[in-house]
Amino acid sequence: MELFDHIRKISFGFFATIGLLHFVAGLMFVNGYFSETSGLINRISFIPFVLATLVYGFSNLKCYMLGYDKSYKWLDYTLMAVFAIVFIGLLTIEFLVIDA
Repeated sequence: MELFDHIRKISFGFFATIGLLHFVAGLMFVNGYFSETSGLINRISFIPFVLATLVYGFSNLKCYMLGYDKSYKWLDYTLMAVFAIVFIGLLTIEFLVIDA
C-alpha cells in the first residue's frame, strides 16, 4: 500500500503540473498569444497529461481497493490492459490521423 501511495503522490504532482501547462498553453493558443509556441506546447503536453492522469487515477483506485485488505489481481490486469489500450490509441490518433 505504501508503494502505491508514493506513486499516487508523485503522479499527482505530474498531473497538476502538466495539466496546468496544457491548460494555459491551450488558452494562449485560442486567444492568439504566442500562437506557434503555445500551439506546440499544447500538442506536446497532451499525451503526457493523459498518461499522468491515468497513472494518478489508477494508483488512487488501487490505494482505495487495498484499503479493504483483499487481493485484486484481476484489477491489476484490467488496469494494465486499459492503460495499454489508451496509450496505443493515443499514439495512433497522434501519428496516423492527419491534422486539419
